Amino acid sequence: MGGWSTSLNNNNTSKPIILVVDDIPENIDVLKGALMRDYTVRPAPNGLIALKAAHISPHPDLVLLDIMMPEMNGYEVCRRLKADEVTQHIPVIFVSAKSEEEDELEGLRLGAVDYITKPFSIPIIHARIKTHLALRSASLQLEEYNQRLLRERGLIAEIILKMRDADTFDGRNVRHLVSPVEETAGDMLFSIFTPNGRQFIMLGDFTGHGLSAAIGGPLVTHIFNDLAGHEASGSEIIHEINKHLCARLPTGIFFAAALIEISSDRQYAFVWNAALPEGLLIRQGGILDRFESALPPLGIVKELKIAAATHRVSLEKGDRFYLFSDGIIEAVNGAREVFGMERLETFLLEVASSGDSLDGLMTLLAEHVGSTTHEDDITLVEVRA
Repeated sequence: MGGWSTSLNNNNTSKPIILVVDDIPENIDVLKGALMRDYTVRPAPNGLIALKAAHISPHPDLVLLDIMMPEMNGYEVCRRLKADEVTQHIPVIFVSAKSEEEDELEGLRLGAVDYITKPFSIPIIHARIKTHLALRSASLQLEEYNQRLLRERGLIAEIILKMRDADTFDGRNVRHLVSPVEETAGDMLFSIFTPNGRQFIMLGDFTGHGLSAAIGGPLVTHIFNDLAGHEASGSEIIHEINKHLCARLPTGIFFAAALIEISSDRQYAFVWNAALPEGLLIRQGGILDRFESALPPLGIVKELKIAAATHRVSLEKGDRFYLFSDGIIEAVNGAREVFGMERLETFLLEVASSGDSLDGLMTLLAEHVGSTTHEDDITLVEVRA
């Protein structure tokens, strides 16, 4: 029994403390005599003293509580214990002569963990105390473990965010809208110019949310920036990202992505789409071209037919590329109706012509969904030719 004292009272030499509350001294004496070998018994002859005794440090590990007491009955004592942040986690066992079903239900409703009727059996008292102290100890250990996991998760998330934040996003010719579900979002957006003046823009979406979705981010960031800085082609970037994701990420985590490579004179571009919604090229108020997915998500298939999936397009001044993640078109309302491509295309045609802010999309999504929160990351990027 003494093993519980470490987890409950943080004192290796202490026994668990049992607060015994009863207005009949003989009952307290019986319980004290039966429990004192294994526990430290703290007696309280009425409710007011019981509440004060519960606040004495170290706090009780468990309360044995009578119901029928003058001035303040056991139900009220339990109600106050559970309403107090200091004492609300202390297990309460009612020990009472009230044996009706509604009496027991009331005690449990107030937050008691157990109910024992008088006349009580000492072996039963011992067994119930042992069980609930073990449950309380397990609960404390689980809480401590969860807190440690949260701290470690926060540290890992901070590391991942710093590793994938390359501080090289080049905003020239680009507008973007990003609304992640979590800080460690699965969506990623890159824009960089090579030394010879070509521009690469890539939008990617890892499966899921949180750390599992963000874990591959630093690797993709490094490969993208390193190869672009060494004048690699868009097809080489896709090949290398896919190769490393296949080799390093576990099954079930993959990367949907679209990449635009614009020539240094901005007269033409190459576009690749690996499982993202179709990208758009808008010219003079109309949709000139669509870039449907021609590749599987990166990180699944080792060998990709990249050349066959390459889309070359000639550009004119004023052209606008649009890439977006599926969190936009798949946003659903209460009737499970998706926002869809038609609504998005209408918005993008208006934005391309007027130059209005991309933020207007969030208003449209909120009106459609009926909420400002979304189930998936939302990313939209506009690239000017």
